[in-house]
Amino acid sequence: MNYWWLNVNPKKIRFKEIDLNDIFEYSVLNEDGSLMKFSQNFEEASVGDTVIVYEIGQTNEIIGICTVYQALSDNSIKLMKTEGFADPIPRYAIEENREIVNIEAFRNQQGAFFKLTKSEYDAIMIVVREYNPQKIYKPYIPYTKETFLSEVFFDDQEFDELKNLILSRKNVILQGVPGVGKTFISKKMAYAIMGEKDDDKILRIQFHPEYSTDEFLEGFRPDGIGIYKFRRGCFKTHCAKAANDPTHKYFVIIDEINRGNIAKIFGESFMLIEPNKRGKENFIELSCSKERFFVPENLYIIGTTNTTSHEFAITDYALRRRFSFYTVKPIFDNKKFIAFCENDQLLSSVVSKVNEINESLDDKAKIGHCYFCEKQSPEELKMTVKYNIIPLIQEYFYDDAPRASQITNELENVLKENHL
Repeated sequence: MNYWWLNVNPKKIRFKEIDLNDIFEYSVLNEDGSLMKFSQNFEEASVGDTVIVYEIGQTNEIIGICTVYQALSDNSIKLMKTEGFADPIPRYAIEENREIVNIEAFRNQQGAFFKLTKSEYDAIMIVVREYNPQKIYKPYIPYTKETFLSEVFFDDQEFDELKNLILSRKNVILQGVPGVGKTFISKKMAYAIMGEKDDDKILRIQFHPEYSTDEFLEGFRPDGIGIYKFRRGCFKTHCAKAANDPTHKYFVIIDEINRGNIAKIFGESFMLIEPNKRGKENFIELSCSKERFFVPENLYIIGTTNTTSHEFAITDYALRRRFSFYTVKPIFDNKKFIAFCENDQLLSSVVSKVNEINESLDDKAKIGHCYFCEKQSPEELKMTVKYNIIPLIQEYFYDDAPRASQITNELENVLKENHL
């Protein structure tokens, strides 16, 4: 088997948009009908040879691998795409490697198809795998609706409702007070929809006021010595992973989605997350790389937001139009949660009091049940009440000291009654 390097111009062939295992044709003729420089190299290519695909133009980067499907015939060769890279390898990363900086493709300014030695190919693939590690075999761990319901205090109807909402709308934000398990539910629901535990298909990020499109989509960011270089953002890379694996579902889970400047972070891609604007037909040209970009149909976005964060309330109506909102409420009256608590007298007493307090609170300022979802010793439970629940109440009622004091006393009395 031989190894080759193929330069492709995106104006001629958009390799990134070709599906895996699809066959495409590459002509050895220039636009004027003349033969390309070094066209004789095409004549040496045999069926089964491996071809490194390098995109020239704005980006200049390795973007995938294909094999020779049919040898040269009628001035064209047929190739089959065998791998696309979620994170293409820029030329500077290749040139940093002394073993491959002087490959023929870089020495010759003209031509499109160049032979690689086995050692050059191996050196290139080392760099390729640094950017795009091959998926390591992991045992298949199934995750079903039953598994979800055993770990999350949901009932059948709630599970079906949220699952169907995510599958149909593709973009869902879980909203609720602190401590109701929004992030936990997001990850477990992603597992349940995928039918397995596979964190490689889930991108988890957290927005904050300084988060930008450079990190999320693409842009120029400093390397280890302060030189600004073009980098793909995590969202763009994850979209490419999903596009290269269309038979599986992929997820982006964004914690605290309300804390970022949504328009600034999503940039030009904001329009493309809409369900009816998914797929390669609905692309945009990114202003930085000039690449075509689209959001694949098998990608689902789940965000989380606290309803108590007035400073970061979601007032962007463009965001609200593109997302559906699902409210996660405290579930102190859930039968499974009650059964979880009833064997612990102290826990039952504290939970009962918290539930009673919640009934007197506004829906946007309640106490979540997740503070009590793990087994705790009496001393640990006391610390939870003293250092988590009471400070939360004091924050809720920062402008109503008498009310905060009243609730604090009620909680402390429960602890005293249980000799804590």
